[in-house]
Amino acid sequence: MLAAGSVADMRTYQVIKDIVYLTVRGFFIGVAKILFRFESHGSEYIPATGSAIIASNHTSYLDPPFIGMGATRPIFYFAKAELFSSFFGAALRFVNAVPVNRDQLDRKTLKTILDILDRGDVIVMFPEGTRSTTNELQPAKPGIGMIAYHARVPVIPAYISGSHEVLPKDAKVMRFNKCTVRFGPPVNLQEFFQMQKTKDLYLRMSQEIMAAIQKLRD
Repeated sequence: MLAAGSVADMRTYQVIKDIVYLTVRGFFIGVAKILFRFESHGSEYIPATGSAIIASNHTSYLDPPFIGMGATRPIFYFAKAELFSSFFGAALRFVNAVPVNRDQLDRKTLKTILDILDRGDVIVMFPEGTRSTTNELQPAKPGIGMIAYHARVPVIPAYISGSHEVLPKDAKVMRFNKCTVRFGPPVNLQEFFQMQKTKDLYLRMSQEIMAAIQKLRD
């Protein structure tokens, strides 16, 4: 059991962390509006409180910050574990980056995700698992379905348009293209929660989430 002083220190740290996050977010929104004519629509679908998963298409390293600028509350997102081995890692943690082994969804990563959701926070996930090189939606992988099944929290679909033109995979230089983030209503997954958990079920849930993302694109 944590001592009262420890709990107070943790709360103070979290308040400072949220202030830093929102300050950085506000600065980058201003920059993005100038450089990328950034717009966000549908953020009212993100719950004001409580846990949620934001499920988005993925074409660029800039997708997590674009989602973060579009969301109305602090979000958590993944970053390669190797990036946390320097001072840069401390900065990443302060803006809610979570170190993970992105080659596989292992038990440690799964526990980290579920712990974040148990705290009532919001995390961004990419059902495709990796960046698209063509700007087309890729087939969903079962990972997000598995997490949605166990977490039982709202899954908010999101579609980012323009980030592939700004910084596609393997590009070295950014281009100043318009970028827009659209959020949609929560994906209805209730029927799946009554079924026996299997890898096939997780995949079907992931496909349902990808279909909601596709609707935002159409």
